[in-house]
Amino acid sequence: MDIQQLRSWIFELYEPLENDRQYIVFDVDRGNLIIDVPGYSDRAVRLIRGTGPAALILATNAARAREAGKMRDALGVQVAAHADDAAAVEGGADIVLGDDQLVRPDARAVRVRHDGQGATVVILRKAGGVLVVGDLDLASPAGKALIPLEFSAVLSSRTPPTWNAGKDGLLALQQELPRPRKRFSVLLDPPWDRNYRGRLEDKMTHHDPVVPREVTVGREAGMGPETLVVSDTTREKIERAKRPVRG
Repeated sequence: MDIQQLRSWIFELYEPLENDRQYIVFDVDRGNLIIDVPGYSDRAVRLIRGTGPAALILATNAARAREAGKMRDALGVQVAAHADDAAAVEGGADIVLGDDQLVRPDARAVRVRHDGQGATVVILRKAGGVLVVGDLDLASPAGKALIPLEFSAVLSSRTPPTWNAGKDGLLALQQELPRPRKRFSVLLDPPWDRNYRGRLEDKMTHHDPVVPREVTVGREAGMGPETLVVSDTTREKIERAKRPVRG
């Protein structure tokens, strides 16, 4: 496990083998806010302590709540979890959250659900809005409930941070982005050709003067129907001309 500072106000705990991430929001006045914690280990405790005094662990789902209970005594902090996940915290949660609740002045917790399964996401009051989704798959039906929220960055446990166009990424996964207007290219027939295909095809016969006969050479066909007679006459004159005879 390692730790890196993503911005001046946030750290990322990263386990490369598990591709797992947790986030620590730095706050010197209120104490750090830890959103989910890794599995308990002495190294994890040292890394978290190294970022400064912590005040609160917020668990985003029941599985993360179980790990939070193990870390609470080691770090000397409180644990916040939604009412649906509070029972998973060993000894119970210190703060039981509702479906939409302001945890701190800079953090709001929102619950999303689908088919009986729920997860808590956290909106951080930073420039543009930062959405921390934990283990939630943004392409899932539960992710659709996040569309009305305002944010520009997305921090997930399973994917690298998205600092720009995070909302557009969510809309793309939910197939909610407006589709671009269709444009025509040289590879596609324009609609006016498709509409008049039948009218054009009935002209493509050798009984129509527009279409040269098969015996017409390619060069003459390229000249169009008005020059076919001139071309034939010129060729006949050339063939009637006297040619030198070898002695």
